[in-house]
Amino acid sequence: MPGRGLGVPEAFERLLSPWIRELFALLTQLGDAWFLFTAVAFLYWFGNRRRGAFALSAILGALALTLALKGLFALPRPPTELHVGHASGYGFPSGHAIGATVLWGLLALVFERGTHRWRAIAAGTVVAVVATSRLVIGVHYVADVVIGIAVGLVYLGALLYVADWNPTRGFVVAAGLSLAALITNGITPDSAAMLAGIVGAGATWWALNGTPSGTVRLPAAVAGLAAFGAVGYAGNELALPLAGVFALNLVVPAGILLLPLVVERAKSGRSASPT
Repeated sequence: MPGRGLGVPEAFERLLSPWIRELFALLTQLGDAWFLFTAVAFLYWFGNRRRGAFALSAILGALALTLALKGLFALPRPPTELHVGHASGYGFPSGHAIGATVLWGLLALVFERGTHRWRAIAAGTVVAVVATSRLVIGVHYVADVVIGIAVGLVYLGALLYVADWNPTRGFVVAAGLSLAALITNGITPDSAAMLAGIVGAGATWWALNGTPSGTVRLPAAVAGLAAFGAVGYAGNELALPLAGVFALNLVVPAGILLLPLVVERAKSGRSASPT
């Protein structure tokens, strides 16, 4: 796809100070997978459980869609000398742009503070910052982020129409997209991790047979995030066999859904123990 960049990443590298580019390397975290899962986990633990579970299915589906499209087009990133930080894999479309659009679009719909207009403006601003950050740090071309935002909007709109905030339908859609990703990428660590997350979350939601009760306090949430983060890091950053990648990535989304139940069982066990 010629002309994807329009010279923008090169211009940012030439004109911006290194500290400004490092700042955008921090801002880009608002579209990172770890941030997407953290935001969805807090929505599920402290907000509406059903909508939180739907948001988890939407994020998993967005990651599967991103992987499917990257494998289909197989277009490279800008040259590595433009990069601030590490970025691997294909460049088109931008997964950060897709993920940020889906997450912040969902948050604008779920939260009830302020008007719809101002929530949409806030979400659009964050998405624009994430998209711009990908250009500033030199890991994407203009077309990558523009098409990524468009894909995210179309996907979110279609998912809401088809699933209508039903988590089970959301996980079914995500499973279908995971098959597309396997077709375009084959069996790789990324596709294995993506499939494991969807299988783990979908099976867990089905087994729960309804939204679990139980109040998650902040200490339990922080402990859960730390544990899931460690498992996720091991499953995606360490050189493990595919079986290990699949097993560890099965745990994280399932753990997000199960934490309220685990906390409730732990409280019941303590209250039932003799003093």
